[in-house]
Amino acid sequence: MEVTSTITNNSLASQQNNLNAEVIQESIVAYIAELLEVEPQQVNVKASFTQYGLDSLSVVSLISHLESLTGEDLSPTLLYDLPSIEVLSQRLASGTTKLEVPI
Repeated sequence: MEVTSTITNNSLASQQNNLNAEVIQESIVAYIAELLEVEPQQVNVKASFTQYGLDSLSVVSLISHLESLTGEDLSPTLLYDLPSIEVLSQRLASGTTKLEVPI
């Protein structure tokens, strides 16, 4: 299944240099809403990604979408490592998507 975000590539390109957590969050919400065929208002930004029942193909597709949005290489496990859309958006906006694991 191919999902296209309701935020167009043109608007994303113009916002690329000024991405903030709100823009990223809106893009993720729109993407998940379209994927699940629900209204964006039904997507809870504080809920765990596991609650959405995304399969591995959907996760990879969303990560690819986020890579296009941010221009960063992102780990496919990012959705499992971070607890919610809200936290992921904040981390992507701040450029801190690398998780530090204590040794």
